[in-house]
Amino acid sequence: MNPSDPGRRFWGRAWIQSLEAGETGNAGQLHRGRSDARRGAVHELTLKPGHISARVVGAHGELFALDIGVRPLASSEWEQVADAVAGKAVHLAALLDGELHVGVVDDALAVEVQLLPQMAQLRPDCTCEEWTEPCRHAAAACYVVAEEIDRDPFALFLLRGISREEFISLVRARRAAAAGTVLNDVAEKPPEGILAAEAWSGAQLDDPLAPPPEIVHTRRMSHSSHGPGRYSPWDAQIPAQHRISTERVDALALDAVERAWGMIVDAQPSGLSSSATADLARRSTLATSSFGAAELADFSGVSPVRLTAWAQAWLVAGDPGVAVVADTDSWSTDQQLLAEGRERLVESGFARRSIALNYHSLRMSEGLLLVIGPDNKWYRLAGSGQRQDMRLEQPPSSDIRDLVEEPT
Repeated sequence: MNPSDPGRRFWGRAWIQSLEAGETGNAGQLHRGRSDARRGAVHELTLKPGHISARVVGAHGELFALDIGVRPLASSEWEQVADAVAGKAVHLAALLDGELHVGVVDDALAVEVQLLPQMAQLRPDCTCEEWTEPCRHAAAACYVVAEEIDRDPFALFLLRGISREEFISLVRARRAAAAGTVLNDVAEKPPEGILAAEAWSGAQLDDPLAPPPEIVHTRRMSHSSHGPGRYSPWDAQIPAQHRISTERVDALALDAVERAWGMIVDAQPSGLSSSATADLARRSTLATSSFGAAELADFSGVSPVRLTAWAQAWLVAGDPGVAVVADTDSWSTDQQLLAEGRERLVESGFARRSIALNYHSLRMSEGLLLVIGPDNKWYRLAGSGQRQDMRLEQPPSSDIRDLVEEPT
């Protein structure tokens, strides 16, 4: 399997294998969906009980909203699975340690419960106009879900209607019931911290402090619906002559908190190395009521059309995509690489005369450019070649042939 493929561990592979089982009539859509997933076309993936949602960038840069229904298991089915797991010492020990043994799939099958759904059992709803089911965008999202399940197998349980904590509690309850014991519903509380004022009470600065209590660290699920919590608006009274909007400060502060939350919970990058242009593009995608895209364009001195193009590029390809659209100086001028790209297209059946080799791009038709970005990937752009109207049409690729349809 290609290292960039989703589903590199047991749980992700099992998810994909189950989805692909029996799907002989839609192999083409699944293949295109897998390619889209590899190229990073899936954004804002959210997993909830019985529900997958995402935004997916289409082949020509369109942005589609996607919802996929996943049938939650009934309470009686979960009880059967819990009984089966409780009966296996190794599986039970792993579960109570917060892990999910791979044998749980067979435990469920032994009691005739199918944990892993097949593609035909999902209910995708996409804003695209494809009539096939699943469409390539739903297929792409399903492949990316495999990465989440690889990262935390309990994501599969969440989609099927139960959280990690709920399932562990259910197993403990079923096990206790089977043993004829009463389960204590009061969970053991982890050691609490201590207030700084209490720690220093009656002590001098040079006095040694008592050892702090042990802190118990628990892993948070990457797809948790919990956020960083509510924030208190800044209610300062700023004189009008200072031209400081407390609402805009609140928006920036909240953005910083949410990005920090993403770093801690989902291991997302900080974005601190982003250029000012890339961060402006990212901010415009948020379009908050207090600091929307139009206001950002006005304050930054960028036309709304141009900022919209930057925002679309950021959604499609992140910081490198914004650089490609905003600054032609980011395009590679390596004539050997550009010539090799043209040769690949010629080998695919394009007429050599239909591909103009320019100083920093390949032009295939009026308004269609293929360029090499700062990450050494090929980008498909639409526009005149001037910075003012360039648009990124689809995710980049290491293979130029992925960006154009083969000639008929």
